[in-house]
Amino acid sequence: MINIALSEVDVVAKPSRCTFSLAQWLEERNRDVYPKMEGYRATMAGGTGRASFLDVRTPVKLPDALRGEKYAFVALPLAEFLEGGSITNENIGVGRLCPIGSNFPADAFVQGIVILTQRAEGLSSWLAGTEVAGFKAELRRRTLVMETDIDNQYLMAKLNDVQREEAAAFEEGKDNLNGLHFVSVQVDDESDPAGFWLLREIPEGL
Repeated sequence: MINIALSEVDVVAKPSRCTFSLAQWLEERNRDVYPKMEGYRATMAGGTGRASFLDVRTPVKLPDALRGEKYAFVALPLAEFLEGGSITNENIGVGRLCPIGSNFPADAFVQGIVILTQRAEGLSSWLAGTEVAGFKAELRRRTLVMETDIDNQYLMAKLNDVQREEAAAFEEGKDNLNGLHFVSVQVDDESDPAGFWLLREIPEGL
């Protein structure tokens, strides 16, 4: 339908999981508009989603030249991403920031992952050339996975016992902020990001 609608204009449509503004708009409609319409039934909204235990995809290992030397689970105040905060499009390298909803408490913390690597520029450039959809900690498999494009998965790291506990907190924090999280690629703890992405895991079936 979209291709037909765009057939008479010079616009090419392509599938994407990074339609953050559209997802936010649909959620607002599902929450505030559709329930007030005559004949509305809650079962009409959304889909059943895809249960994680049925996801049989196997993440592909990143090439050695793109792998980080260290990974850390961290958190930043949500206020840093809002107007007046320290994180803006001017200081995130080649990354990007997704829109943030207005229904979060300003004192909330956004969970994230810092990738430390001497090849920060190369990894950031590669990430900028793909479409990063989000990061997911697979607690049962003890792995940290990056989701890109429509259905690609890359294995970023394997988690030990301590990291698994941190990953559980990462996933809980994502759930508390409707999937909001970030990744920062840096040379070391003191350097500015070569690339910083504020991402949102969009619910399946939206």
